Amino acid sequence: MMRANRWWPLALGVGAYLAFLIVSFPAATAFGWFVPKDVQLSGVEGTLWSGRAAAVSVQRFTLQDLRWRTSPWPLFIGKISANVEARLPDGFVNTHVTASSSRVRLSDARVALSLPTLQAMFPLGGTRGQATANLSTVELAGSLPTVVVGELRLAKLEVPPFQRGAQPIALGDYLVRFEPPANGQGIAASFNDTGGPLEVTGTLALQPTRAYVLDAYVKPRADASPDLVQGLSFMSQEPDSSGRRRFMLNGSL
Repeated sequence: MMRANRWWPLALGVGAYLAFLIVSFPAATAFGWFVPKDVQLSGVEGTLWSGRAAAVSVQRFTLQDLRWRTSPWPLFIGKISANVEARLPDGFVNTHVTASSSRVRLSDARVALSLPTLQAMFPLGGTRGQATANLSTVELAGSLPTVVVGELRLAKLEVPPFQRGAQPIALGDYLVRFEPPANGQGIAASFNDTGGPLEVTGTLALQPTRAYVLDAYVKPRADASPDLVQGLSFMSQEPDSSGRRRFMLNGSL
């Protein structure tokens, strides 16, 4: 026991020295070694412990003024744990990131942006509006989320008009609630309108295979535009006794 106690301060000192070397390692060198080739960084400054990048781009999606502050101890078991914040051209991202060789997890994510910013990642078809998210958990496989828990608010949604030169068609505001799926795989969400020309309730499911199914009931309000009412009649089923139309959409991202 005495011999073990004698070596304990030495082991502690060596561990502290290794931790110092890791967290003081230049970020630009580390990122050059470990960041995938499809991730482009510029203006990298600082260390693994605390630093910034002027810009980070993945598949035409760009973050600006990315800043991080890491916790050193997870590095010893091959993980990265860091508080991260960044600006978007029209918004921001604040979150805690935990990453290993097989998984990236975001915790307590706060995000605000416009929907056109996401066109590079999702087929939004010209939809416009503002999005704010408060997400307790997001897990990523590549650039695709595989688990999402939290809330997303969409404001001032608009879609392109049916006729060239006409005004965009307003859809209103919505709340989307993401919950863990019953089978533990994929993304499950329910949504409803919070104001606007449509009464809407529905669900969304996104499978790990990237296949999605959107199932909703929609009813136009009295102030809905004629173009919107006409579009619903083409894209949805016949109304039920309460005037609601069922709208289903499925495909693959």
